[in-house]
Amino acid sequence: MVTIFPLSQDNMLGFTLDGEVDEPGMRKLLMAIEAKVVTHGKLRLLGNIKNVGGFSSYQAFWNTVKAKKDLWEKIEKYAILTDHGWLSTLSGGIDFLTPRMEVKTFKLNEGELAHRWLQASTEAPPTSEGVKTIDLGNDRLLGLAIVGKLYPADYDRINVLVEEKVRHHGKARLLLEVVTTEGINARTLWEDLKASMKLYKDVERVAIIGDQSWLKTSVKLSDLLTPGLELAAFSSVEHKRAIAWLD
Repeated sequence: MVTIFPLSQDNMLGFTLDGEVDEPGMRKLLMAIEAKVVTHGKLRLLGNIKNVGGFSSYQAFWNTVKAKKDLWEKIEKYAILTDHGWLSTLSGGIDFLTPRMEVKTFKLNEGELAHRWLQASTEAPPTSEGVKTIDLGNDRLLGLAIVGKLYPADYDRINVLVEEKVRHHGKARLLLEVVTTEGINARTLWEDLKASMKLYKDVERVAIIGDQSWLKTSVKLSDLLTPGLELAAFSSVEHKRAIAWLD
């Protein structure tokens, strides 16, 4: 059965597929897609795929949508919510997904994450100047270096990187190296990061590296005030020790 539901933005539409594909439900979905396209030009679609009768049933569903080529080409983003592993695999390369459309799969309980992805601009984000990534040699760990003043785009980038770690590993472990404090409020840096981090509750360990005199005291205080999150401070010559602690 196919049902439709509204989302937070007028250029977005959601639908649920639960069981067999029914003709009345498909008709309503196509009409809703067409109305959004006429009004907004482009559409962002969220598919909540609960139960479906295997690949052939799902392919029949999308072939019906694909037949409406004028509508199909107007879908710029498609977020799939599903716990079907085969569907997550197929979404990356099966022929009924076009290269003009951004497609990303999420688990059924990741509706909020999928919704934020749909809301995000399709344009490439501005190059981040205040934060750089560090290769720690361990895919589970996220390494970041603060090299200048942080702007909203930098916090957005950090959120995206943390979300990726949470999605693949369940929890995020972060190494944060404070290279420079020029142009930033150094003493409240972690508090600013914590307030801006959307998935803060899913970060379980943070190692902060730096030689600033205030750093260890600030980290100790923050550690007492953040139950459920382990914080530790290390000097700039203790990279290996910090990584070992995170791991």
